[in-house]
Amino acid sequence: MRSRTDKFYILPPGSVRFPADSIFDKKLRLVESGLLKTLDFRALSGFYREKRNQFAAGEFWGKIMRASAVIYGYTRDGWLLDKMRAAVDDIIAIQGPDGEISTAPRSEQPNGSSGADLWERKYVMLGLLGYHDVVKASDFSWAEAECERVKKALFALLDYTISQVGEGEGRRDILSTGWAFCGIESSSILEPVVRTYGLSGDPRHLQFAEYIVRRGGCGRENMFEAIRSGKSPYLIGNNGNPKESIAKAYEMMSCFEGLVEFYRVTKREEDRKAALELYKKLVAEEITYLGSGGADGPFNLGPGTGEQWNLTAQEQANPGLDLMMETCVTVTWMKYCLQLLRLEGDSGTADNIELSAYNALIAALRPDGMFFEYFPRFNGVRNPRVNFSYNVGGFDLSCCTANGPMGLGLIPSAAFMQSDRGPVVNFFTDAFVRCGKMTLDVRSSFPEEGKISVTVGGGAFFSADILFRIPWYARNFTVYRDGEKAGYDIDGNYPGYALVRGPFGQDMTVDVEFEIVDRVEISGPSVDLAGTGLVLLRHGPVALSRDSRYTDTDAPVPFDGDPEPKLASSRVPGAALFSCEYGGHTWIDYASAGGTWDGSSRFVTWNRPERPDTD
Repeated sequence: MRSRTDKFYILPPGSVRFPADSIFDKKLRLVESGLLKTLDFRALSGFYREKRNQFAAGEFWGKIMRASAVIYGYTRDGWLLDKMRAAVDDIIAIQGPDGEISTAPRSEQPNGSSGADLWERKYVMLGLLGYHDVVKASDFSWAEAECERVKKALFALLDYTISQVGEGEGRRDILSTGWAFCGIESSSILEPVVRTYGLSGDPRHLQFAEYIVRRGGCGRENMFEAIRSGKSPYLIGNNGNPKESIAKAYEMMSCFEGLVEFYRVTKREEDRKAALELYKKLVAEEITYLGSGGADGPFNLGPGTGEQWNLTAQEQANPGLDLMMETCVTVTWMKYCLQLLRLEGDSGTADNIELSAYNALIAALRPDGMFFEYFPRFNGVRNPRVNFSYNVGGFDLSCCTANGPMGLGLIPSAAFMQSDRGPVVNFFTDAFVRCGKMTLDVRSSFPEEGKISVTVGGGAFFSADILFRIPWYARNFTVYRDGEKAGYDIDGNYPGYALVRGPFGQDMTVDVEFEIVDRVEISGPSVDLAGTGLVLLRHGPVALSRDSRYTDTDAPVPFDGDPEPKLASSRVPGAALFSCEYGGHTWIDYASAGGTWDGSSRFVTWNRPERPDTD
């Protein structure tokens, strides 16, 4: 739903194409063939058809449908579309005449499936919404009738849920539902409720969204008010007992995604303030140099081990942390940043999407495309451990494996966008982009170098401007038009963007060049002294690791204290993005490290600095 409150807009499906040899195209097609086209949708809907009442198993249908829709929007694979249509036929056939879609028996609704009932319905709605949106954007002869059928199912499911949840006799308060987090997990249904209202215009649907927001998302405290007042996310619902903490990272951000959608409808400034305050707090306190967050300690030790906020930015080098940076958190953080990028037009949120995409997200995908690492780590080997999974039709499916494809699917939508001024270039990657009639043919040497060339096409004359993100790691950002150095404006409406003014004609070029700053980051202070004073090397947004296939990973790293070291670029066959020599060691991008997924490629990202000789 395009909102007049937004500064940036997502381009229609199919508007962005990466070349076949690019990292993002490879990953998108890998997960499409390895996961989305392999999974049996009928097995996923079986949890609903047979009312198995198994904890959270109903989330898989919606997660996979949502991811399939956005990735189909990129690949336009007809086989995947046919599979999606059949799956929607199936779930609508399961729906009861009163709108019911639930894995739980009626006697246990709306909190069956061990408390995951509303959570599962949320994902059914998100799956149907994703399918609706991609079909609506198509030119199929059957698209209009199909959209009407899907909307009818959505409205009926929401009406059925409203009959069970809310205020009034016979209804259950949403904060008394859920499995462990005092209603946070159930309250995250807010996002599809608001989006469904955008299709229905039914006042009862908006009233239900208002009720969810009014209840505050958490039974221990109104977390929207708490965040707006400056409270740290890891302290939400704190009752003084670390083993009863409820600051579940993934679910909390999902609630705030819904709050952003609610703001788009109501324009209540207090909701926008809360959403922005959460973002600022997470950047300062939780998001690591790999673009994810959450851990199994040291402060919150409650349910969802490894999945709660824990001041992870501060503690990210703490060797006592075993489980951290859940892929579900990575994906939801990227989605949340995209919500705020649309809303605010601020380059900082695009910086964070890029950070996650180049590090935690693509590193988590196994080479066969059939598994996303549940808990990535900085040092060690790729981690097969999961907290939650089911065997679905012979396929071992975890929440993170079901969520990971969505993170990949949103990359084309974040990389290039549209504004009222014209196209927006967020990622410095090869692509062909359609922005209305205007096209951009983008060629880049990133991340090796900060060079990008854009050739305009599609017509003889365009009055539009082009916005280029100025990344946090760029120095000497320079623009050229048709080979001649040109200036650019900084428009306060789009913080952190270079506004290159039009008009543009057919075959005109805009080149951008900048120096990519390399950095050494120093960890700490951690509550564990062993996690204080370690070093991590970065080339722009790309975190670098030592891998045992190419260098000694046990030796400390020489470090002379220069926070911006000089890296000697080198070519290492196992590095997909970037490799270099520094301090007598070979370094490769974190996403390529550990690529064998076994002990033969142990890797180190947080490194012990070499101690000076004190003799």
